[in-house]
Amino acid sequence: TVRFRAALADGTVLHDSWEGEAPPLQVRVGAEPSDAALGWDLALPRMRVGQQVRLECGPSYAYGDAGAPPLIPPSSPVTFELELLSVRDLMSSHNPDEVDFVERYRELVATKERAKAGRATEGR
Repeated sequence: TVRFRAALADGTVLHDSWEGEAPPLQVRVGAEPSDAALGWDLALPRMRVGQQVRLECGPSYAYGDAGAPPLIPPSSPVTFELELLSVRDLMSSHNPDEVDFVERYRELVATKERAKAGRATEGR
């Protein structure tokens, strides 16, 4: 669970869960498909609960070349301020939606491993 603020380079605040009524956000990171921007996928697994960081993300680590119109223009850098509030292990979840997500993730990893092994044997 993450509290965050996101702003464009011109200072336009896109989201702020420190101010107002916006609740903290629960995201799944490190799995495909991810719920988060690539910059979050790289930063959050390295954070400790309670830690706050500021990420200045170029487009490839934020919303890409396409952006997220109309709020985020194409190729926009985004600054994220994150606070990691809590961590939950999906592997031990009893929630059917989360169990399904974990199973899909395992299948994806197995498929990638088989493809990687196939490419390795083709080169021989």
